[in-house]
Amino acid sequence: MRKQFVVLVVILVVAAVPALAESPRSDDGTSGVNRVQATMLPAGTGGTNRAVGTIMYDNNTPFDRDGTLNGMVGNRFTDSVTDPHSIASVSFRVAGNYLSSVVMSIWDPNTVAGSAQIMTRFIVSGVNSGATATAGTAVAPLTVPITGHSGSFIAGIRNTAYGLCSGNTALNSTCDGVALTVGVPPEGTSGHAVRLNFADPLFVPSVATLSTSGVSFQGVNAIFRATGDNLPVELMRLEVE
Repeated sequence: MRKQFVVLVVILVVAAVPALAESPRSDDGTSGVNRVQATMLPAGTGGTNRAVGTIMYDNNTPFDRDGTLNGMVGNRFTDSVTDPHSIASVSFRVAGNYLSSVVMSIWDPNTVAGSAQIMTRFIVSGVNSGATATAGTAVAPLTVPITGHSGSFIAGIRNTAYGLCSGNTALNSTCDGVALTVGVPPEGTSGHAVRLNFADPLFVPSVATLSTSGVSFQGVNAIFRATGDNLPVELMRLEVE
């Protein structure tokens, strides 16, 4: 009697994980955080302004991203800001994005010397993930417009705290961050990009006060704009929808 042996071959299929993907965002501080839906415009668009002023330091050409973990990277808005002023919306281009949302925040560095106080922080959803730097400009209204503010302000997008993103300055990766540019528009000035460092590793940090001793990037601006009333005439671009 011939015995037949059946050999079972088990094939293990291992799903490929992006080398620079962030960890899941389930219990990451997102519950109860304000959210807004971004409007994605073509990459060549500076942002919707609705006949009010937009501060735009960049030349709309993504160059790279800041490779430092866990910081808010954006611009320090200082040039000839008329007081008091309002901030109604922001527009930006991300250098990379893991999912379809990023954390935007605006800070007041004028309260206590050497520190910046949070004015608003929320999740911007609907931002294109994947090849983001070339995908377009995200425009997001503030959940509550900032009114009656005086002095400079700092605003930008939070860099991921995920370890594999350390040192990654490439565009279009899965590492969250705002696109940086080395060029400026004719009416702009250079060197406005700044990083405020966090210690809180949550996707949405809970801190309300940060040191303003964070890094300022020489000759670099972030592709991050602020739109509102009474913002500087020499830096505004007027567009009517």
